[in-house]
Amino acid sequence: MRAIILSHAYIDPEQRGKLRALAGLGCTLSVAVPDQWEIRRQDRQLRAAWGDDAGVRIVPIPVRGASGPHDSGRWRRGPLKRLLTDFRPDILQIEEEPWTRAAVLASGLAARLGIPTTLFARESLARRLPIMLAWRRHRTLPRIAGLIGANRGAAAILGRLRPGVLATTMPQTGVTPPLELPRNEHAGLAIGFVGRLVPEKGLDILFRACIKLLGRWTLTVVGSGPSQEELEALAERLGIAARITWLGALPATDLGRLWGDIDCLVVPSRTTPRWVETFHAPLVEAMGHGITIIGSDSGALPELIDTAGLVVPEDDVPALTAALQHLADSPRERQRLSREGRQRVMSEYTHVAVAQRTWGFWEQVLRGRPRKGRGK
Repeated sequence: MRAIILSHAYIDPEQRGKLRALAGLGCTLSVAVPDQWEIRRQDRQLRAAWGDDAGVRIVPIPVRGASGPHDSGRWRRGPLKRLLTDFRPDILQIEEEPWTRAAVLASGLAARLGIPTTLFARESLARRLPIMLAWRRHRTLPRIAGLIGANRGAAAILGRLRPGVLATTMPQTGVTPPLELPRNEHAGLAIGFVGRLVPEKGLDILFRACIKLLGRWTLTVVGSGPSQEELEALAERLGIAARITWLGALPATDLGRLWGDIDCLVVPSRTTPRWVETFHAPLVEAMGHGITIIGSDSGALPELIDTAGLVVPEDDVPALTAALQHLADSPRERQRLSREGRQRVMSEYTHVAVAQRTWGFWEQVLRGRPRKGRGK
């Protein structure tokens, strides 16, 4: 199969595991990425170069005017059209929201060339878009032959907007679990939190849950953000500051050193009118490392955890305390959930597993769509 994927995410080589796995399955794959992209929260400016990455052809497309993760910028029409006409893919996958300029442009070019197109989207809150964004989405979706939601909420929104089209749910990328699970010795329950320090991530809820825990416990916080000073002050007022280690923001590649030091990862997110958890990559990585998970029922968290961890209601301090106490009192339960979580990741969330699901979905789309001649 010959395929093109378009996404700003893959300008970062660390995000290309699924792509390399697709190439390993036999897919002849080209990936259209912006020629440059700014990751504002990490203060990184990435630049893409033409080349081969483990069998994946990387094709930088000039992009101007991108203002962050919700605006994919103006992709140059000429280079993108040349890629589609020269490469002649069996299928194009757009991994940008349907209301972005990139999605409108790419879907329009593919439609004129008779190339079946699938679209991956994360947006999980139904909302009324500004007129221009709604117009772009209205232009994009009728051209799409297959829809992929990052979670069930995203898939449901896409399905309502484009009923009758083949649809599925899967993550954009996967993880690579380690072969061995080293653990550092420690006393009591070692709790971890990974996330941006903002109210919707719910670290204040975790603090309030921890003060009622019986027995020894520690908390390691990975992340930074505008609420850090407020959260540090809260920890002092609650009398738990001495039990908390603040590591600041860490690159994804450095998270591995955290997993050997904690027993459970807590994701106490709370939904707001403008935000909901669409995916939580550290949660999946932690499960792959055999870390027990406690998560709130915000957005996609319950479907990520399923039965391989504990799910509590949002903003429910007593429920979170009870879940933590249960894990503190029952090492055997932690071990059981650790094994189940790792098995879940190995079967559904590795790069290879996501690549196989992607390939299978493409085959479904191509089988269900009459092939048209490709004109100019």
